[in-house]
Parts: sequence; C-alpha cells; structure tokens
Amino acid sequence: MNTEQQLRYLELENTKLRAEAAQLRKKIGENSRHTRRVNRAYDDALLMAMWRAGGIIPSRNYTKLQGMSQNRFQNAIALLRMARVVTRHRFWAVKDLAIVEQRLETARQKALNDADLFFLRHSRHR
Repeated sequence: MNTEQQLRYLELENTKLRAEAAQLRKKIGENSRHTRRVNRAYDDALLMAMWRAGGIIPSRNYTKLQGMSQNRFQNAIALLRMARVVTRHRFWAVKDLAIVEQRLETARQKALNDADLFFLRHSRHR
C-alpha cells in the first residue's frame, strides 16, 4: 500500500468513526432536543420552587414578567407535576426546597428515560 492509499483508507475510517460517535451521542441523548428541554424545565422548576418557598406564588403572569416564556413555564409545571410537587391547579403539595429538589431530580431522570411520561404531565392543549 502506498502513502496515498493509506491516507485514503484512514480518511474513510475516520469518517466511519465520526458517524458512529454521532449515533452513540444521539442514543445516549447528549445532543437531543428532549434532553435540553427537560434540563431547562428542571432549572425553571427549581426557580419557581425558590419563589414559592420565598412566599411568591409563581403564576403564569409573574413568570412572564420575569421573562419566562409560555413553553418554558409549561415544561416546568409538567416536571413539577411529575415530581408530585404541584398536584392540582396552583396547589403546591410540597414547599420545602430540599424535598422539592430531590423530587425534581428523580422526575428529571424519569423524564429523560421516558419522554411520554413527561408529556403526559403537560397541559391538555399541548
């Protein structure tokens, strides 16, 4: 094998390895849209829980004033419902921040593993 053939062979092998790495990253969800959505919802849900622990009721209007979009609000509420922190309309079953954080972490792992569980907690018109 001459140097040009060897170079071409290595380029093909490099291309195959890059494609395989991309598939593996996609499989573990590293670059997935759903993963980014759930992680953002986790951050927003924690922020809303901090507001609630501080005595502020995080309504849609209040979160809108703070710059949170409708989709981010709905995703955060869905994660809070999944964690059983918000159980009914505007009813916070748990207000202790440490417990909320533990429940949200568990809910985040479940939402990452099964997207359908997360979307079942969304509002009905979603």
